[in-house]
Amino acid sequence: MADIVILCRSSDALPLVEIWNEGNLNLAMNTQQRKKVDLQTIKMNSRMICKNLSSKETKCSVLEGEMSYHYIVEEGVCYMCIAPSEQPKKILFLFLAQICQAFTEEVMKQFSSTHVTFASAIASVKKPYHFISFDRRIYKIKNEFKNPDSVKSLNMINSSLSEVTNIMKKNIDEILSRGENLEDIGRMADGLKQQTQKFRFASKKMNRDYMIRKYTSVGVAICVLVLLVYLVLHKVRT
Repeated sequence: MADIVILCRSSDALPLVEIWNEGNLNLAMNTQQRKKVDLQTIKMNSRMICKNLSSKETKCSVLEGEMSYHYIVEEGVCYMCIAPSEQPKKILFLFLAQICQAFTEEVMKQFSSTHVTFASAIASVKKPYHFISFDRRIYKIKNEFKNPDSVKSLNMINSSLSEVTNIMKKNIDEILSRGENLEDIGRMADGLKQQTQKFRFASKKMNRDYMIRKYTSVGVAICVLVLLVYLVLHKVRT
């Protein structure tokens, strides 16, 4: 069972609650796997995935060497678990579905007095790890899945396993590439913004120069007209 679970807001990757059982993760892997896995790399990859979620991918497995990052996205929340790639994927997605259901209940319970929807409640969260106390519920669900003798968990798994379908598969390089593409788009947007500002400045300058030329011409014409009138009147008097 996954020993790393991350819940974050899908719009901006704000962490809502996490559990990191590093010791158990090492025990779940053999010596050869452990040499290939670096915890900092796992953390970096998980953050990258959370920051580059696609609205079209609500259920996905991202493969990276000996580790897999499985996640589902529901109503503005990404539920992710990280486990050795050899672990059964369908069981892990069923595990995430149970966490999703329990978390929805927890959020609605906390925001019951405000009468808001689940999505608006998540959107209103300002600080990271707002639901840190939910980690106890995650551990409880994890223990239910780890105990094969549990009648409840066995019945739940057998009845729900067939429902876990349409899981997209990706490689971590695709996620990293998407991140680079997003950065390119950001740079293009900044460039367009700068060009727009330059265009506006140039337009204002052109309008200002035009008005100066226009009123200068009118001023010169008025001065010439006044001078002519003065000369005519002076000539008549003399």
